[in-house]
Amino acid sequence: MSGYITLNKKKIYYEIHGDAHLPVFLYLHGGPGAGSYDFIEHQGKQLSKFMRIIAIDQRGVLRSDPIEDNERFGILDLVDDCEAIRKQLGIKKWGIIGHSFGGYVAVHYQLHYPENVTHLLLECPMYDLGSSARSLITGAAQEYERLEKDEKIKECLATVKIKDTEEVWEKCIEFLRDLGEHKDNLYVYGEDKHFFDRLVENSGIPPENWERAANHQQKLYQEGKVFESLSPQLDSITCPMLLMKGKYDWVTSKEQMAAFTNGQSNRKLAIFKQSGHFPRFEEPALYASVIREFISVY
Repeated sequence: MSGYITLNKKKIYYEIHGDAHLPVFLYLHGGPGAGSYDFIEHQGKQLSKFMRIIAIDQRGVLRSDPIEDNERFGILDLVDDCEAIRKQLGIKKWGIIGHSFGGYVAVHYQLHYPENVTHLLLECPMYDLGSSARSLITGAAQEYERLEKDEKIKECLATVKIKDTEEVWEKCIEFLRDLGEHKDNLYVYGEDKHFFDRLVENSGIPPENWERAANHQQKLYQEGKVFESLSPQLDSITCPMLLMKGKYDWVTSKEQMAAFTNGQSNRKLAIFKQSGHFPRFEEPALYASVIREFISVY
């Protein structure tokens, strides 16, 4: 089942998979601006056997209406969209699955509406952009070492010492662009480095829809709230939490993992030993199994 919900004169695309009697989970994609298409392609069939999944393309992304240049937009608009969608679909409570930047949105939503969240499942999350940027730059330095680019290695090592989150993130983007196709080694562990590009090409969704991500990203960065770390606020979250981390993922830094594993008994860390940033793609059966076991226990 798929359709649109209109919020503030903008259509938000959603899909629902799984029977009505199953526990409900909202999927929040990363990017920012990646869309939910690949998640449903890789996990929709598996997960819908034991949960009812609501997957959305966030405001301004992919199959949702684009964000105009003169339009105000920020992180809390995404949070409020989620809450409005919950109400319009008549859902009392739901769990949240957040991937990468979607983990940031998921944590924000839980902090604003804790009474509506049953579980928080985070796949390679980023809830501290500065920490993720420094981790990715460390990974970039390793790539430059393999490419024998000594000056770039020195530049990376100097950049990780920068305190300003916005500045270090901008430098991180520069390094990733400079690495070209070699940056894929920071995100995918296995041989199929270009699975997402292939998926986009075969999706049947027009290229201009995929390009909507750029304005979505730019607006979020301009607003600036995404540069605020949510790590200190994780201690206040009491619902069951699962962090799924690819062993070779650079986005979820050691510091963010430490902030998550604070001794609460209803939190679990699952390491996927053959994955980078996309365990749902690289180890799909294990991914679904880990989630199923977690929500059955908690």
